[in-house]
Amino acid sequence: MQVGLEGSSAGQWWLEMIGKTLDEGSTFIRVGFRQLAGLVISVWVRSSISRYVGDVDVAAVPCGFGRAIGNKGAVGLRMRVYDRTMCFVNCHFAAHLEAVSRRNADFDHVYRTMVFSRPSNFLSAAAAGVSSAIQMLRSANGAFNSAEAMPELSEADMVVFLGDLNYRLDGISYDEARDFISQRCFDWLRERDQLHTEMAAGNVFQGMREAVIRFPPTYKFERHQIGLAGYDSGEKKRIPAWCDRILYRDSRSASASACSLDCPIVSSVLQYEACMDVTDSDHKPVRCIFNVEIARVDESVRRQEYGEIIRSNEKVVLMLGELNKIPEAIVSTNNIILQNMNSSILRITNKSGKNKAIFEITCEGESTVKDDGQVVDHPPRGSFGFPRWLEVNPAAGIIEPDHIVEILVHHEDHQTLEEFVDGIPQNFWCEDAKDKEVTLAINVRGCFSTETKCHRIRVRHCFSGKPLPAEIMPNNSNNLRTNVLHRSDFQPLGFAPDVVDDLINLNSP
Repeated sequence: MQVGLEGSSAGQWWLEMIGKTLDEGSTFIRVGFRQLAGLVISVWVRSSISRYVGDVDVAAVPCGFGRAIGNKGAVGLRMRVYDRTMCFVNCHFAAHLEAVSRRNADFDHVYRTMVFSRPSNFLSAAAAGVSSAIQMLRSANGAFNSAEAMPELSEADMVVFLGDLNYRLDGISYDEARDFISQRCFDWLRERDQLHTEMAAGNVFQGMREAVIRFPPTYKFERHQIGLAGYDSGEKKRIPAWCDRILYRDSRSASASACSLDCPIVSSVLQYEACMDVTDSDHKPVRCIFNVEIARVDESVRRQEYGEIIRSNEKVVLMLGELNKIPEAIVSTNNIILQNMNSSILRITNKSGKNKAIFEITCEGESTVKDDGQVVDHPPRGSFGFPRWLEVNPAAGIIEPDHIVEILVHHEDHQTLEEFVDGIPQNFWCEDAKDKEVTLAINVRGCFSTETKCHRIRVRHCFSGKPLPAEIMPNNSNNLRTNVLHRSDFQPLGFAPDVVDDLINLNSP
């Protein structure tokens, strides 16, 4: 990463130079880049681990005049590494010794409003849970109320803030600071550091930490002057300060937490130093090397363990068996005859006392019966394969335990105006004079079962001018009531459990 670039041309030059140094395209691959005025952030990853890095996204937040100008602000990059989310944010906050509150406000604005184009919740979906550090950070930023959306940066497993944060040294003169620096008395100088004081008070960078500073203040230097003698000696004599910083948080809620699925990222700082030999800027660059442990799930091992549990654990086997059970369902008839434009009611009863039943009705085939008894098959068409002349409503649904659902089976007149001549259907003496028959398949399954049980119902529409065929003529009037189901044949049924027993007593063909 690099900070403090001035202009897009300079930013592009730095990208090219760093890429050349890293052997970009071979040893390293650049995965993301974002620039806002003089701020640039870019990330390279080793080619050997690039397949484990993805979902790279970038964002920018201006903090200049009116929160609209990019001379101050931040650019961020978020990426997924081994299914864990990491964010890097390069910042340039308000200048001047007295502007502590403005710098705090800049951080707060960046932290709250940095939004990446992809939602952050799906990036962490593969993780085994929300890390404890996220919870800690949420509680530390107590200003966020429940009605306000949580900042996206708070959802990351690891966040690194870096750049020219512009915090200065308080209560010390220029000469005193120079004297302590020459003696390398950095401990005393750190006590005067504004950022150290504000973080201790919980005013900024809540939940984050910084490695111990063991290098001289990085601001302000005369350009092209080597060594500590290069500190600003002009008219203003700006007091040296650690303006350039790198802060971070990982998944730990305590420094002693070990890396685990509950604490998926644990990091430690191996090196934190300033590049004091750089003289092209009035700042000295700061670099930090992290050692990052990432807990990840080995999917192949998890699948093996999951399979072993399913096969060997008696309780799990029993539970899965219960889930895969198909609720017992009763269908009120297997034969429906329609004449004219009448309707019939088909009832499906869920006899299970605790499991819901899911049903779906489809048409397995349609046929036309000619006067000579010859059957002509037609391919299914329309929704669920129903022919245009047949309405089945509802054709799918859920039946609560010990409940009944009523299905309307209705013959529809589907002829259009073009099919009439002088008010008489053109096919009145052909198609409509023939009996039509379909086989309905009622597939019933449980909410979690993959298997289904099929009940088949024959539905036949007989032309009103013809007598009922002998093979479906009932032997007596009682059988007719069970085969030809009209809405008027039934009293209104409630949904009490005793209704199930009442329906069982109905005679079936």
